[in-house]
Parts: sequence; structure tokens; C-alpha cells
Amino acid sequence: MKIKLNYKKITFSIVTGLLAVLAFPKSNLFFLAWISFVPLVFAISGVNLKKSFLYGFTSGFVFNAVGFYWLVYMLKFHTGSCIQALIAACVLCMYLALYWGVWSLCLASSTNVIQKIVKNELGVDILIILFGACMWVLLEYIRTYFLTGFPWMLIGYSQFKFSKVIQIAEFTGVYGVSFLVIFCNLCFYFWILKPKSNKYLYMALTLIAVVVLFGVVRIHRFKFFDGKEYSFTAVQPNIDQDEKWNTAYRNEIISKLKKYASEIAENKTDLVLWPEAVIPGFIPNYEEIYSDTKNIAGTAGGLNIIGSLHDEGDCCYNSVLAFEDSNGYKAVHNKNHLIIFGEFIPFRNFLPRFFEVLNNMGDFSRGEDTNIFDNGQIYAGSTICSENFIPDISRRFVLSGAKVLTNHTNDAWFFDTAAPHQHFMMNVFRAVENRKDVIVSANSGISGIIEASGIIIDKTPSSKSALLKGTFHQNDFKTFYTKYGDVFVYLCMGVFFIVMGLHGSRLVKSFVTSTSKIKNKFFYKRG
Repeated sequence: MKIKLNYKKITFSIVTGLLAVLAFPKSNLFFLAWISFVPLVFAISGVNLKKSFLYGFTSGFVFNAVGFYWLVYMLKFHTGSCIQALIAACVLCMYLALYWGVWSLCLASSTNVIQKIVKNELGVDILIILFGACMWVLLEYIRTYFLTGFPWMLIGYSQFKFSKVIQIAEFTGVYGVSFLVIFCNLCFYFWILKPKSNKYLYMALTLIAVVVLFGVVRIHRFKFFDGKEYSFTAVQPNIDQDEKWNTAYRNEIISKLKKYASEIAENKTDLVLWPEAVIPGFIPNYEEIYSDTKNIAGTAGGLNIIGSLHDEGDCCYNSVLAFEDSNGYKAVHNKNHLIIFGEFIPFRNFLPRFFEVLNNMGDFSRGEDTNIFDNGQIYAGSTICSENFIPDISRRFVLSGAKVLTNHTNDAWFFDTAAPHQHFMMNVFRAVENRKDVIVSANSGISGIIEASGIIIDKTPSSKSALLKGTFHQNDFKTFYTKYGDVFVYLCMGVFFIVMGLHGSRLVKSFVTSTSKIKNKFFYKRG
């Protein structure tokens, strides 16, 4: 069936995608997120469900294609094929765009249902606004966990610099910020649609003002903690990705790490953080590498948390290991969340036939622990790379006893693009959600220190070698989010099912009425 599209509405859809992506790094025009969805809502107003899906899909594809432009560079570098890189990037963007299409379709569908059920105009609009925001949250939550999860660039993350607004994440997680942004977008839509009524504008501005006021109070509460101050050093060696696993560069890499350890030893540091897989080999199998690693930790002093591949016989893990001296590691955390096509290959017997590069990639085993690294003074929960995507992993570390969070990553895959900035900003929300300082050590950047208030204290530039030194505090505080998780998402889910239930009841009633008419007509004719 041919669908005739309105080019003006297509333009509106494209504008939404562009405005939304400009709210993210490196542009960081975060205020654009609050109005970016207005053109899309105008585009889907008054159209059928197929068109509403297509307009939403268009917005989503533009948003993701521009936001993930770096995927093409990264995939081309690692596959050597521009065609394979474009195909893979396009498939991912289309998959992510489906969520936008489904949201647009559900919003258009619910509008018709709510208008038939609720007679009061203001009540109709408020229910539409509430449903639209709840539906968006539900889709973001699904995206976080479905098919291993890829919650990169959730709309709430765009507000990582708007510190006063993101404080609600202590109760709602990042999803509450996404809800707020979409809710206000829909308010602004109705304000523009009905210019004689300012109640929608006042509704949005009042909500923002209340959240900001709450944020001011909570920032003051969590900006500084009483108690002992600890020192840290985050190592950013900036090892080239094409040298990392080349045995010809192994000695050079180890020599570089030893120099960093000697420099750190000049000033005693309580905690030393090294990036994901910074050690060019398997521990403890490679005896020479293991010996060098113990020497590096012993030289640097303090509690060292070092990223390395970890062989446990039958299983190989991407891990971080804790060293207190040169006698060997005391504890290990094996990565829980693996990156699809990066750390494990689905359909191993099928896909490599078409993408030869997959034959050169190995599979890691998935860990399940949330082991805490402690030396009697410091209690660190350490996430590895994409584990900071998943809010539940960080909160489980805190529930296990972590008093400070660390993230160890290797963003050299992304070169000097927007990707390291997009990755780093997720740590801001992990800090607020759990009210813990977060320290990041990234191979090529961005490394940094984030307070429990969500304020970035210091960070390094991308694609540079650096030693980031600073101080941090620990605390035993357990937030609502830490204790209870995604309760806010479940509330949004409840709103969704209520509206869908009303929709379903109308469909059933319509079906029964239609059946009754047919039955009466049939018996009337027979009589």
C-alpha cells in the first residue's frame, strides 16, 4: 500500500532529530532538548497511525545517524571496509529509530482514545501529556535492557550539565529526567497549538522551577561530605588501539606503565586507577606480564585497580583486579555487561560468513559478581566500560558496600570524536543516582572526577596522555534509587497499561456491539 507523505511534516520530523542531537556532546546545547520534540508532535497530529510511525521513525533515524556518526569511522578502521561500516551503522540507527516510531504511533493512537473517553478539554490534554512522557520512559527502559541493552544517548542524558535539574535522578534515575523533558515538550506543543491559553506554559515552567529549587537544595546537601578526604590518581596512557594487542609493542606498553607508576610513587596516593584492559596480556596465565603488573602496582603504592584480561581456566573475562602491593591481586571483578559484536559474537556459526572481520574477534564470558575492592579504608565499586550504561549495576555495587564508584574504560576505539564525551556523561547520572563520587580512568580519555552532587570537578581532554590527580570522599548513604531501583519506571508502566486498558475495553465494546448488530440482522432476515 502506497503511503503519501507530507513534505512539510517530514521537514518537521527532521528538525526534531537535529534539535535533539544538538543537545548532546560535543554541541552541548542541552536547552534545545526541551523544545526539540514539538515539531515532531505537530507532524504526527491529525495523521493516521502508519504515517505517525514513519514521521517518528524519520526523527529517530536522523537523531541517531547524526549522533552516532563516529560509528562509521570506528567500524571502517576495524573492518577495513567502508561498505560493511555503513551497513552496520545504518542497521543500528534503524533499530534505534524504531523506538521513536513506536512512541509516535502510540501517542497518536492514545490521543484518539483519550479524546473519546474524557470530555473535559484540559483533562484530555493533561492525560495526553502524561501518557506521552510515560510511554517515552517505558521505551527508554526497554532499550536499556533489550538485546543486551544499548541505552546510549537517552534523552535525559542530554541534561548532564544542567546540574540543578538532574538531582531528581536520586529518586527516579535518568528516566525521570527524560520524563521531565518530554512532558515539557508536550506542554509547549499545546501552548503553541492553543495560543490563547497560557496554562500549558505555566504548567511546564512551574514544574521546571520546582525541580530546579529541589536541585539547589540537594546540591548543597551532597556537594561536600564530612569525614576523611582520600587522594587518587587516574591514569590515562593513551595507548593506540592498533598497538594494544600487537606483541611487538608489548614491552613498550609495559615500560610506559612503569614510568607512570614511578611518577605516581613520588607523591603518595591512596587510590590508583588504571584503564580497562591496560595490561597487554592475560592475568595470571602470562607469567611475565603478571610479574610486571605486580611490579607496577607495588611501585605506585596504595590500592591499585587495574584493568586486564583475566583467565580462569575454562572462562576468559574482561576484568579489573585490585592490588595492594607487589604480591598479586587480592580481588577481581569480571565484567557483567558485554558489548555485542565487541566482546561477544551472537550467531557465531552464521554471521562470520558474511562479515569476515568477525572471525578475528573473540568471545568473553560474562561475569555476575559485584565484588567490592577494599583495603580497610577505601571501599570501591568498579564498573568496566559499558557497565556504566546500566544503572542497576552501579546500584548493586553500592548495595554490596561500595562507598565510592570507579569506571575503567578504553575509549580509544572512538578516536577524538563525540563518543568519549557521550560515554563520560553517563557517569554523572550514576553519581547522582547513588550519591557517590565517581572517578573515571579512560585509556584515551575522558578521565575525570564527579562529585556525589553530579558536578564534574575535573576531567582530562580526549586523545591525550595524562595523570589526573585529585581527592574524593566516601559515604554510606543509600538513596531511594539505590534501595528500590526503577520504581518510577514501573509507575510509568502503570499509566501506559491503564490507557491501553481503556483502549482495549473500547475495542471489546465496539466488537460486542458490532457482533450484536450482525446477529440481530441475521435473525431478523431469517424471521
